[in-house]
Amino acid sequence: MSRLLSLLAACALLGACSSSSTSLHHYQLQGSEQNTDSSGPTLFSRDHLQSEHLLRLSPIAVRGTLNNRAMVIKRSAHQVYSANYHFWADAPAQLLATMAQSQLMQELDKVMVVKGADVYAEQLQASFFQLDVSIEQFNGGLDNNAEIAGTWRLSKVDAKGKLHVLKISRFYHSQALAEDGYEALAKALSQAWQQALSEMSADINTLIASA
Repeated sequence: MSRLLSLLAACALLGACSSSSTSLHHYQLQGSEQNTDSSGPTLFSRDHLQSEHLLRLSPIAVRGTLNNRAMVIKRSAHQVYSANYHFWADAPAQLLATMAQSQLMQELDKVMVVKGADVYAEQLQASFFQLDVSIEQFNGGLDNNAEIAGTWRLSKVDAKGKLHVLKISRFYHSQALAEDGYEALAKALSQAWQQALSEMSADINTLIASA
């Protein structure tokens, strides 16, 4: 990401970046399942008869400026930069949650994953769990890499809606950029989030099985 910062600084000093570089660009997170062609399996085919558990994915909390649509990169250990012309297609919290629901549904055994806060234990026949995720880093790093870090918490929800915390865990993942540029940053952040979700899924499967 240092090379990207150098390019940005040069453009600012010269004031002569081409018109193509000052047009708006929008990016999405992309999970591995989005590469599946139309002949592949249906991603959300699980119904209540196939599900022994329900997992409510609470709205993901993304800290401060990281949840703005402008993409963020580090300038130093204590300073970040929000890009002027490179934006996420939606608020990062929404993009992260959509990708999380899809991947968790694939990797959790017999678990129905729903987003949002409007599901209550007394409405359900299946055992009920809640996943809360807080994101503290979602940015380009100082070493031409992408970084994502935060905390996740899994709780079991009883019939009265009371939470019983099963585990709290911090995570950090770094992914090298394959090439310079914001599109490469979006791809690397997608890969880093996939890694974080896979680790969460492994732990959650174990915790739900033993709860």
